[in-house]
Amino acid sequence: MSVPKSLRGEQRLHVHVELRRVAEHTLTKTRNASKFGSVATYRVTYDESGRIESVEERRSGSREALARRIEDAALGACECAWRANDIRVGELGEGWPERHALQEESVRHLDALLMLLNVARVACGLTGREVRYWSDITRDTRDLVRRWRDADRRRYAGRAPRDEGL
Repeated sequence: MSVPKSLRGEQRLHVHVELRRVAEHTLTKTRNASKFGSVATYRVTYDESGRIESVEERRSGSREALARRIEDAALGACECAWRANDIRVGELGEGWPERHALQEESVRHLDALLMLLNVARVACGLTGREVRYWSDITRDTRDLVRRWRDADRRRYAGRAPRDEGL
């Protein structure tokens, strides 16, 4: 017999599925050369008579650098959560500080991604609709990681060493 949808809990790996979704969306978007490609500017020099002497093309890699930072933030969040999930907390709390630190780092990567998306909206000409969807899935995923971290904190409260400040 199946459980009604309204009574189902979250799947254990749901946070990882959502992190992968954010990373895949990020990689798809940042590969768009019209939004995140380099920008060409031209420097034209003239001789005394007013004729063009030379044209120098300059490429700015700032949008490509921004794309790399956005990708790093999304992939960093995935990696930290994956590594945190691989750490088993023992009966005496061993492993908990590392697991908790990786969960926190995953949240920080997602916060950085939100900030970078804000910058990219202006710098790369992203539409409000694009940024809204991207930000929404990032924010929802960040909240999932936070809930996972908080559930672990309650679960391991009796085992975690008190002097770690967690």
